[in-house]
Amino acid sequence: MAKKSDPEYDEYGCRKVQQADAGEEDSKKPSQSDILLGIVNECQLFHDELKEPYVKFKVHNHVEVWPVRSTLFKRWLVGQFYYLTGRGCNSDAINQALNVAEAKSLFDGIMIKLSLRCAECEGIFWYDLANDLWEAVKISPDGWEIMKSPILFRRFANTAEQVKPSRNGDIHLLRKFVNLKNDNEFNLLAVYLVSCLIPDVPKIIVPLSGEKGASKSTMLRILRRLIDPAAKELLTMPHDQKELPLTLYKNYMPAFDNLSNLNEWQSDVLCCAATGGGISKRKLYTDDDEVILSFLRCVTLNGINTVATKPDLLDRSIPFELERIDGDHRQTERQFWKAFEEVRPLILGGMFDILVRAMTIYPTVKLDKLPRMADFCQWGYAIAESMGEWSGDEFLMAYYRNIGRANDEAIRNSPVANAVIIFMNSRAVWNGSAADLLKELGNVAFRERIDTNSKTWPRSAVALAKRLKHYKSNFADAGIMYKSEYNSKSNSNHIYFQKVVNYTQNTQCAQKTQENQGVISLGTSLGIETNNCIPSRIPSVPSDVPSGTKPDSIRAYGNTGNTGNNSPTFGETKYYEGTIE
Repeated sequence: MAKKSDPEYDEYGCRKVQQADAGEEDSKKPSQSDILLGIVNECQLFHDELKEPYVKFKVHNHVEVWPVRSTLFKRWLVGQFYYLTGRGCNSDAINQALNVAEAKSLFDGIMIKLSLRCAECEGIFWYDLANDLWEAVKISPDGWEIMKSPILFRRFANTAEQVKPSRNGDIHLLRKFVNLKNDNEFNLLAVYLVSCLIPDVPKIIVPLSGEKGASKSTMLRILRRLIDPAAKELLTMPHDQKELPLTLYKNYMPAFDNLSNLNEWQSDVLCCAATGGGISKRKLYTDDDEVILSFLRCVTLNGINTVATKPDLLDRSIPFELERIDGDHRQTERQFWKAFEEVRPLILGGMFDILVRAMTIYPTVKLDKLPRMADFCQWGYAIAESMGEWSGDEFLMAYYRNIGRANDEAIRNSPVANAVIIFMNSRAVWNGSAADLLKELGNVAFRERIDTNSKTWPRSAVALAKRLKHYKSNFADAGIMYKSEYNSKSNSNHIYFQKVVNYTQNTQCAQKTQENQGVISLGTSLGIETNNCIPSRIPSVPSDVPSGTKPDSIRAYGNTGNTGNNSPTFGETKYYEGTIE
């Protein structure tokens, strides 16, 4: 900002204008809006990728970045006006100055992409400490350091300051503060935490479950303090479809506490937040201007039961189940958080150390088989290799086991998917119309006391065919191939189910040694040997199986794989007479 002694500016901070014939105008004092515009001209005006006007201005010994229409910038303008004139200014003058600032931001200013908490610029990762000095952590394969933040970040009212990370840190100091069942689960959590520091890649959703007293809320607060400290750490799930996107937009790691369930639209929005999405809405009811909210967020949530039950949401999740803490191991809040805050800088520093090494390893990781969250899986492998006490192969095994548990959860929470699994327990192949299948599943539901009054239970053959599509990948993970074809002649859907026996895959998930990628737990209940992740391909239903065939009169078809023994290679078909038990 201009000083009073600067010869290019007058005593009020305005640029001196050269006029051909000043006349009486030279004797006039500048208006309030002229003075404010002089202050604005000293700022750097630009716009973000959504064409929202922003301003960069100096405050004491650092610079800050805020929207032009933000309350903080307005207050700064008023303060600078008082500093120059010794008096206040009216709201009309402020609005005139802000209008000009917005115009210059959009039409004269450059475009700068802004991010919340984590950003990438020219291959370098940045992490916003959100402190009063506007410092950030610069992370590259050469190391990490704390320095003045470039113009990369936006902040909101709930964005709180992060502690400064310490050198020679250790992420394993976190182990005693989280109530996980074993070291494998902790290592999986550690990989997740480091992955949250990587900008512009899809994020895993972490649903926590457990009985009362399992420290679910405490763990959410721990995760948030390590990644995205906030003035209000734990949030309630908005029930307004306009409020949830706004909450996601303003929180890098939104932590939704004490949930009972999620409805379909809430699950859909969280899925968008994990892989990157946004919404647009009218700015005002009186015009056609749009406001776009774009977000890519590390969503966490908890409940006594697993609240993430929809297949799409579970595909993006790593669920953790916490155990109740007995009285002998409980601490007071004051004791617990004092101990945690003492080591938080070391934990955070350890996370940055791992990320630095992972950035070096990541370009060399080549995975042949990737699950739904492929970016996380590939980065997770590099992070695990960087942790020292864990390997990329061990990460893959733990991650695929977790996928299996998520698949179990998706099927258990769907009455119709659960009925299909039970229906196929005593069959190798089923082939018939959707109407016939609905009757069969109704019989299973009656026998097994499955709730057919649920909203998700299909009431018609068409609804059944649509519902089963949601669980096609879950059936495949459970060892059941599902296929549906529409028959235009009969105006009906024809459905095929085939149990895939002993399906494995002889594939190398990375150029490093990887023979096992995980275990799908539902395979055991189906009588299927599942030594690996889902098969790379599933054979088509044989054409010689007649519609409505009974299990005791058909042949079971299944692929077998080479797992290092003398079993046939994957793709070779084996035939079994009768029912598979």
